[in-house]
Amino acid sequence: MKAKYLLILVALISTSCSKSVLSDMEITDPHLLKVKVKIEQNIHNEKEVQVLIRDRNNRPVQLLTGMVIVNECTTHFDRAEVNAAGTRGYIYRPYDHEQLFKITIYWNSYDSHTFILSPQNGWPGFRYPDCDCHYPYEPEYISDHYALKPAPFYNQEIDVVYNIINW
Repeated sequence: MKAKYLLILVALISTSCSKSVLSDMEITDPHLLKVKVKIEQNIHNEKEVQVLIRDRNNRPVQLLTGMVIVNECTTHFDRAEVNAAGTRGYIYRPYDHEQLFKITIYWNSYDSHTFILSPQNGWPGFRYPDCDCHYPYEPEYISDHYALKPAPFYNQEIDVVYNIINW
């Protein structure tokens, strides 16, 4: 009996993680896409900007003819590594003291939307320790979320979530 439930659970997990059918077509209507930007930092000071593009059923969308550019670098559709449990999206790993992020999402080869994450619109920036010493305790996290509006995507917004170390 337990084996039956385990097989059902595995089937649900494998189908819920599969890519959206939107991954197989050129997107002409950006309202079909939910966009979330997650900025993550862990206690090893590893950082990621994760641009997560989903359909309305929250399945990952790999843009067929589009791309995501962060700070003039084309990102790749990949699995996130920092605090993400393998979430799939467009992943950018910032340089040491990068604080501002200019993100351009091309949902096809010619239509795009550009926005900047900065202190002026809610992103506080990474915190850095006062020294390179090891702390005897685990530092606290600063976590928050907000929406950037207007945007051409679902609900006319881009969700921004951050989970960073408060050194």
